[in-house]
Amino acid sequence: MSDDDIALSEKRMYGQKRPETHAYVASGLGVTRVETAGGQVGRFSLVKRCTARDVAGSNGEIAVAAGDDVLVSTDEGFAPTEFGPATAVGYDSDGLLAAGEDGTVARYAAGEWATLGQVAAVRAIDGDLLGAEGGVYGLPSLDRFGLADVTDVAPDYAATTAGLYERDGDEWTEVRSGPYSAVASDGERVHAAADDGLFELVDGAWERCPLPVDEHVVDVVHGADVYAVTEAGTFLVETEAEATADGRGGWRQRSLGVPDVVGVAVA
Repeated sequence: MSDDDIALSEKRMYGQKRPETHAYVASGLGVTRVETAGGQVGRFSLVKRCTARDVAGSNGEIAVAAGDDVLVSTDEGFAPTEFGPATAVGYDSDGLLAAGEDGTVARYAAGEWATLGQVAAVRAIDGDLLGAEGGVYGLPSLDRFGLADVTDVAPDYAATTAGLYERDGDEWTEVRSGPYSAVASDGERVHAAADDGLFELVDGAWERCPLPVDEHVVDVVHGADVYAVTEAGTFLVETEAEATADGRGGWRQRSLGVPDVVGVAVA
């Protein structure tokens, strides 16, 4: 048995167990759960077969936008919600939101969907922002906040096919040019993925992340560590040195062998 095949919860790092995180990777094959802790990537398994288009997590729950429905994690697996074909899912302070193929944007509460309105070609939902082909929209009002051809949103940021933008009040300022596929912000850490690499905002300057693979990053998310996935199916995790078993920190990687990866989430 190799070291990678040992459950991370069974490993001791610096004489004590490190908190384990389950990350969920969405792909054309379905949803793959990945165990990770202390910079190590352990067991992974396909937990739901579907055509996953987006994935999001919050407060212990994972939601998946699939080709036939929105799925929500339960103790028994992933349960359908009867939303219909979805293109994006996300959470705000009031819970789960989803966007459908037909442009319907709705909120899920008490086992039912309540429609908020219509926005065509939605690609991302995060916090109080929604990103779509037509621009950035506010939630829950769906008022349009500008920009166009938006690929991803995060609090105060938007990734577009033309550049990466930061919001200050009602104004958007371009902070990096060129096509961006993903952006993530948790109030302290900010990462953005472009065609030519993954970048982090450090002391007001954008620095390229020294990834161990030369592959296109399609999504990045913050949790106990920083997690990213490439379109080719490589899972990446960055951990602070003091939280790793060898005290070295940095980025680690493992190929998951899944096709058409679109996103990653942690609950």
